[in-house]
Amino acid sequence: MRRDLWRHHPHVANDLTLGERAADRLKAGFGSWPFMFALNAVIAVWIAVNVLLGRDAFDPFPYILLNLGLSWLAAQQGGALQIASNRGDRIASELALHTHDNTQSLMEINRLQLAILEEMRQIRGALEKGGTE
Repeated sequence: MRRDLWRHHPHVANDLTLGERAADRLKAGFGSWPFMFALNAVIAVWIAVNVLLGRDAFDPFPYILLNLGLSWLAAQQGGALQIASNRGDRIASELALHTHDNTQSLMEINRLQLAILEEMRQIRGALEKGGTE
């Protein structure tokens, strides 16, 4: 099943900015299992290399450089996820508004149909009374 079917909806803007496209790609990348496995592998290798190098380690315990990198990554992820979330909210509201407008149109058609049916019942009742007299 395709997850981007909303892009083909006629009332959703399809012209995404560079930042919106980047946020979508980052969200898709950061929120994936391959990213999680790769991140854990990098951290494990980082720690292993620094432990094995001992006194010559480029980032000895408590791994200040690693902490800096992870903090930077968290800040980037937070911003990208917020941008993508804001876009998702806007898309959902556009779709909800379109659905509401369609529902109102359909309700008006239903009201007209009910009025026509009531008129037909009255005509039928008048015809039946006129035919039996």
